Amino acid sequence: MSAAARAIDPAPAEATLAYALRWRVRGLTPGAHRGADTGPTGAFRRLVPFERSPDARRLDLRASLRDPFGGLYVRQFEQRSAAAVQVLIDTSASTAFDGGHGSAWSRAIALTRYVADAAGSIGDAFGLVAGAATAAVERPPLRQRANAALDALDRHVPQGRSIDALIDAARTLGLRRRLVFVLSDFAFAPAALATLLEALAAHDVVPVRFGHDALTRLPRYGLAELADLESGRRRLVWIRPALRTRWLAAEAAHREAVAALCRRYGQPLLDLPGALDVEAVSRHLLER
Repeated sequence: MSAAARAIDPAPAEATLAYALRWRVRGLTPGAHRGADTGPTGAFRRLVPFERSPDARRLDLRASLRDPFGGLYVRQFEQRSAAAVQVLIDTSASTAFDGGHGSAWSRAIALTRYVADAAGSIGDAFGLVAGAATAAVERPPLRQRANAALDALDRHVPQGRSIDALIDAARTLGLRRRLVFVLSDFAFAPAALATLLEALAAHDVVPVRFGHDALTRLPRYGLAELADLESGRRRLVWIRPALRTRWLAAEAAHREAVAALCRRYGQPLLDLPGALDVEAVSRHLLER
């Protein structure tokens, strides 16, 4: 793990991430989640007539003997299935900004490692795409260890603008429902986020915004040099109460626009303006 990622990770070494799915998984690969299909083991689901599920090993003699018409009944069980987890990481230049709790980029790397470990521990497939205008790091959903892809994230330097790579990746995920984490500072136009969420409409999306408290702690008066990390432009600005008020209002309006878009698509936004808190992430995943 890079020095930057280590520096912002306040969780102890034994911290783990927990997540639960809001839907039943389709597929025959055994796993930890409630499945949409029936299987030989798992939680009891229902009794069905033998002709609907002709498996003599699942005969329920008591239910069959109670039928006055002599029908045979078999037990059906809920298959526990494995899911696919996908992480989409914004690597645009703005994610390199560090307001004191680590950059959005370094916090995203740390959270991605927790997600990969959690998926691997319960047998879920883990996939990863990181990029801005184009993909920088890609890994198809696999059940093998993801160390190589995660190490590639450590070596990458955020650059460029837009989230076109994430939109392209979302459009290629297919129709099989996945748990998809979108990790970003969301410092881009809400229209781009709407396009991304529309492309992910078939999936269960967890948008995570890595913000910065420093952006809301402007002085009432002072001289400040503002830099746009994506365009490279710099500007010397005299901070005064009227400008500070407009700045804070614009920041709040953008945050609310992002949160409202996520709510519209039924995917509540997790806002992390400070240090990465794995327990808070787990609570969000289990309670949403």
